[in-house]
Amino acid sequence: MIDLQRMVAFAAVADHGSFSIAAARLQVSNSHISKQISALERELRVRLLQRTTRSLSLTEAGEVFYRRCKAILSDVAEAEQEVLRRQDSPQGILRVTAPANFSNVCLPDIVCNFMRQHPDIELELTLSDQFLDLAERGIDVALRIATTPPENVHARMLYQIDWSVVGSVEYFATRRQPQTLAELPTYDCLADNVMSAKDVWQFEELGGKQAQRHEIRINPHINCNNSVWLRECVLRGMGIGLLPDYMIGADLAQKKLIKLLPQYAPLPRRHLYGIYLPNRYLSSKVRLFLEAVERGLNP
Repeated sequence: MIDLQRMVAFAAVADHGSFSIAAARLQVSNSHISKQISALERELRVRLLQRTTRSLSLTEAGEVFYRRCKAILSDVAEAEQEVLRRQDSPQGILRVTAPANFSNVCLPDIVCNFMRQHPDIELELTLSDQFLDLAERGIDVALRIATTPPENVHARMLYQIDWSVVGSVEYFATRRQPQTLAELPTYDCLADNVMSAKDVWQFEELGGKQAQRHEIRINPHINCNNSVWLRECVLRGMGIGLLPDYMIGADLAQKKLIKLLPQYAPLPRRHLYGIYLPNRYLSSKVRLFLEAVERGLNP
């Protein structure tokens, strides 16, 4: 395949009828232009330019090649401008996958504001807790909650997911609140087996000079793989639960739920990552979407 830079050099010489003027316009040396033309002629096995000490003209083959070069270079320039316009004003389809529960609670305002700001983008959003194959499904970016991002992809940390042990005001109407981690197994524990092993809660003590970790074995009164459902059970006074803060923030503010033992942070720590396939250039629509999510979650 012909080197595009050789075509640029040839077209510049043909445009200006001069090696020196073409070299000046392209900001290269005369010898560089001469080498590019010679290499092009060797590659095509035809003479393109008729050179004498006083004049420079196109051969018949050069005339034909010049017309095609100009058309090709025009198409390349137009393609470049189209890409740059899309970078300045992103458009087209943006395919995103994200976890269902988190998305239902945290993303509606963020996504709607993003779409208002970028009306030329068409969003295809797939809510799934499974890690879908980005290449196979043609997905531009995945939002995923994990302790560490998966390998062989680019990952941008967007938000820290904190969890808390909580119980309802109704549940503690006839019970004292636990004062130590060791007391937790004596309560009706509602376990989210996605967060940790179904019968073990792990914690890290906050505020100390040296982080201390604690492991508490519980006997779950209810065990479930869906934090939305567990939240409803906790609100109805069925017991205490380990729930993500993004899901219970309003309940705590409205004093429907009580945060227990706030001096301990449940483990393992998780983050929301924006994940996309390795690429030399990150498209503007993906970059702007990730920025919108990060900004919306960290006001």
